[in-house]
Amino acid sequence: MKAYVINLDSRPDRMEKFTQNIFPFEVKRFPAITASCGEDGCTFSHLAVLREVGNDLNNYPFVVFEDDCVLIEPWCKVEKAISQLPNYWDALWLGANPKQKLKRHSENTFQLKNAWCLHAVIYNNPFMVEYILNYHNTPAGKNLDIFYCKNLMEKFNCFITYPIMATQLSDKSDIAPCITNNYDEIISNYRKATNGK
Repeated sequence: MKAYVINLDSRPDRMEKFTQNIFPFEVKRFPAITASCGEDGCTFSHLAVLREVGNDLNNYPFVVFEDDCVLIEPWCKVEKAISQLPNYWDALWLGANPKQKLKRHSENTFQLKNAWCLHAVIYNNPFMVEYILNYHNTPAGKNLDIFYCKNLMEKFNCFITYPIMATQLSDKSDIAPCITNNYDEIISNYRKATNGK
């Protein structure tokens, strides 16, 4: 699988921690885009990866990580979840912060709606990537999390692994540098949404 991790040049510490994750494939570093607003930089960085990788059909499926991603299950469990997806799946999240109850699709997947976080997403549909690149520039799309949550997940077949396969480091945020994020909320909300682990 083609894989990319978004990482700011100013955060080699994040990259070092990310490399502690074990994958059965190479993960290429993608230099993050710096912007005066951290949220903009995050959005621009994700879009840049999709623009560079998504135009080549030979790249699908591919996965995009943020550098604070922590894999908490072995990759073979991700592959098991992928094997249970329908032929028409568009994207698979390895972890997210759901804001509603989710509908189970299979033993190791749920359909994903109304959820935040882009720390680990596998893309499988070039038409969905094209849609993101063409329509993200809306008031909601200025924050890519909101665009995915309120728009993309309503239009495309998005799924999330069960159990949760990846979360994020509790660390200083580059989006709001004064805040130290505690990502326990991700797992807590995931459990509420899936009635499980």
